[in-house]
Amino acid sequence: MMSKAFAVCFLLLLFTQPAGGPAVRMDDFAPGWSISGRALRFAKSNLYDYIDGGAELFLEFGFEDLTVYRYERGEEELTLEMYRLESPEAALGIYLMKCGDETPIKGVGARNSGDRYQFNVLKGNYFVQVNSFEGSDSLIPVMVALTQRALQGIPEGDSVKLFSHLPGEGLVDGSELIVRGPYALQPIFTFGKGDVLQLKGQVFGVVGDYALENSRAEESAGQAADVYTRIVIPYPDGKTALSAYENLVENLDPHLNVLDESENGFTFRDYRYKFGAVELRGATLELKVNLPERPTRSSEMK
Repeated sequence: MMSKAFAVCFLLLLFTQPAGGPAVRMDDFAPGWSISGRALRFAKSNLYDYIDGGAELFLEFGFEDLTVYRYERGEEELTLEMYRLESPEAALGIYLMKCGDETPIKGVGARNSGDRYQFNVLKGNYFVQVNSFEGSDSLIPVMVALTQRALQGIPEGDSVKLFSHLPGEGLVDGSELIVRGPYALQPIFTFGKGDVLQLKGQVFGVVGDYALENSRAEESAGQAADVYTRIVIPYPDGKTALSAYENLVENLDPHLNVLDESENGFTFRDYRYKFGAVELRGATLELKVNLPERPTRSSEMK
C-alpha cells in the first residue's frame, strides 16, 4: 500500500498550481515523455543553488519562487522552469532582459521568444523557460506542447502600463526595457557604483531607444537610424525622487564629466565622448545617454 507521504510527493510531482490558477497535470503533454526525478523547488533563500551568478537579477525584480521539472524520452531531455514574480511588471522586466530580439514560436499562446534550444515565455506574473539540450528542430512541437500545458495553470494577470511613461515619438520598436535596480541598469549605462538611482528593488524605471530627429528619414528609407537611450523613473513622490537625484549627483561615476548643471539637472560627457542629460521633474527623474552631440539646457529633455 502506498504510504501517505509517498502519495503526497507523487501528487506534487504530477501537478503544479500557480498562485490563483487551477492545478494542472504536468506529466502527459506528449506521447512517450515522462517526468524524470522529482520537481525541484527554490525560494528566495536558495535560488543561488540553481542559477548561481544570475540570481541577483531575479531577486532584484521581485522573485518569489521557482519550480523546475525535468522530462525525458529515451536519450532526449527537456526542462521546464516556472519563475513566479511578485507582479506582472516584474515578470515583464525579466522577460525583456532575457528574450533578446523577439522571435515568437508559432503555437505558444502567450508572449514569447525562442528557438530550438530555449523558449522564453511571459504570462501574468510568471516567466517560463523551456530548454532543449539537444536543440533538435524535431523537438519544437514537443516544447510547444509542454509550454502550453504549463500556461494552462497561469492566470492572465493585469496589463502592464509602465511604458506609458515613455514618450512615443521616435521610440524604436522593441527597444523597451524595465529596470528595478543596479543589476538591470548595469548593461544599459553606468551612472555610479551600487544602487545610485535608489531603486532598491521597489521602484520600476522604463528604458527605450530613440531615433535622433535628423536620422528618422534614413530609418524610414530602411537604413539604421542613429539612436540614444532614454530612462524614465517615476518615483512614488517628489521627496523620494529628490533623494535619488541628490544621491546621483554626490556619487556620479568619475568617468562622467559634468559640463553644466542647475538646481534640477545637469549635462555630462562620458569616456567615449558621448553626451548625456539628467533632469528632475517633480517625482520623475529623466535621463538621456549616448547622445552624439552636447545637449543644450533648453532642449536636452524634449
